[in-house]
Amino acid sequence: MEDSLITVKEVSDYLKLKDQTVYLLARQKKIPSLKIGGSLRFKKSQIDAWLLAKPKKDSAEVGRSKVLIVDDEKIVRDTLQRIVESYGIPAVTVSGGLQAVEAAKRESFRIVFLDLNMPQINGVQTLCALKAVDQELVFVVVTGIEGEDDLFRSAIELTPVSVIPKPFSSQQVGDALELYFDNVVRPEVPSTPI
Repeated sequence: MEDSLITVKEVSDYLKLKDQTVYLLARQKKIPSLKIGGSLRFKKSQIDAWLLAKPKKDSAEVGRSKVLIVDDEKIVRDTLQRIVESYGIPAVTVSGGLQAVEAAKRESFRIVFLDLNMPQINGVQTLCALKAVDQELVFVVVTGIEGEDDLFRSAIELTPVSVIPKPFSSQQVGDALELYFDNVVRPEVPSTPI
């Protein structure tokens, strides 16, 4: 029974995680999984062993506990920074792509909240430049651009991205943080569109 195969739903119930978090962990090979007939399955014994294994946090991993916010609108940068920091996660804000690349060369980040429609270097060009600096970056596109836009399509073709539409709520930002950071504590604030 210990070596039985279990489903994503059973793993998410067992680990008290969202289904999408289990899928993400499996896709990133951070949790042991098997692909059977096009579906993800897990061995319970491997999940238990994974839970018992102590994660080793090297200095690079500790440095990846920050968020980079790239948006040409100051109010959006400030709002995102306030929300991210209310979760206890440090955030660095920049107003454009060139500053984002410089920041990524100086510091390590886990997530980049990225606007697509920016002057000088647009979000797609910024995404490409940031990927050249750090392949491990996770991108959350925060944009008012619709899915039919060429810029939007280009971004999602380059790398897997999460998308938060403008106007956004603190709940949407929190959901993205919970997906990519361990032990995120949601603050007690109302979820209003921004």
